[in-house]
Amino acid sequence: MKTKSPNQIGPLLAIAYYGLRAQLRNRATVFFGFVFPLMFIFAFGFFGPSGASISIGIPENGQSTAIYSDISKIEGVSIQKGTPADLKRELSAGKLTAVLITENGSGDVKLLISQANQNQAQVAQSIVSGVIAKENLSLAGIKDLPINLSVEKVAGRAFKFIDFFLPGMIGFAILATAVNNTAFGLIFLKKTLVLKRIFATPTKGLTILVGQGMARVIVALAQTLVIVAAGVWVFDFTLIHGLFTILLIIFLSIIGLLAFMGFGLFIAGVATDENSVVPLTNIIVFPQFLVAGTFFPIENLPAALQPFVKILPLAFFNAAIRKITTEGVSIDQVFPQLLGLLAWSIVAYIAAARTFKWE
Repeated sequence: MKTKSPNQIGPLLAIAYYGLRAQLRNRATVFFGFVFPLMFIFAFGFFGPSGASISIGIPENGQSTAIYSDISKIEGVSIQKGTPADLKRELSAGKLTAVLITENGSGDVKLLISQANQNQAQVAQSIVSGVIAKENLSLAGIKDLPINLSVEKVAGRAFKFIDFFLPGMIGFAILATAVNNTAFGLIFLKKTLVLKRIFATPTKGLTILVGQGMARVIVALAQTLVIVAAGVWVFDFTLIHGLFTILLIIFLSIIGLLAFMGFGLFIAGVATDENSVVPLTNIIVFPQFLVAGTFFPIENLPAALQPFVKILPLAFFNAAIRKITTEGVSIDQVFPQLLGLLAWSIVAYIAAARTFKWE
């Protein structure tokens, strides 16, 4: 006669419940999962738009020209006045984009630019060249031009620094919960012989892993909602499609958590105690925190390094969540990033299956 398998629902819910309580009582979980991301958000959330203004120095006692007047009226250009020597010193120190000086007697102007910031220097040179060309045409009496430029303004939204930074903090919290908490939690259960006692009951190993996973999903959802709420209420974080965008963020957070948890299981399998967990988690977690687009764009890294950084698990997650929050795309449009997460999760779970031991 075939024996009926014991029901696993009760043990599953009990493991999830006590796993959740253990996480919320853990100071490291609360700090790195909730407090730490919020500290960074409040520290950097008041940063303005990512684009920097062009600052041009003009001699305060120099000849007043129409060129100076026209440049000072251009939006996005800030004018700083001072002596030529002071302005050159500010330019060398990187505090000015360019310095515009009128040549005595000839009426010509000289533009001084710094080699330290080529991009802003080119913008400043383009602005000054346009103003001078306009002034030359006016002095030459040329009014009817064969080619005219018309400018049309279209609706758009300002991209704030918080719109870039906040999704990275969600990735930060999810990765920390999935890797650190999973590894430390299972090692603790092993050392205290809790797992051994559970196995004295009809509870299956899969039930334990699913219960632990459920507890971490709940924590990850709470982290995501707290971070998003802080961004929306305090810093006017942009939710392009409102509630639908929040639902996509939650969905992606769960996908990211499940993908990252494989690394936590792998570490729990190869580590012997809590002391050996720390260096292993640092190897996996902290390099991704630093370079995978959490605090600054990957494009700011050296070109030779970018292809390797873009295939990191956290880089896939950050790229996907930013497309959803800043571009308003649907979930099918981040399919390449989801495939990247899936590939890493397969590798991590295979490695975990070969190394994980219950004792």
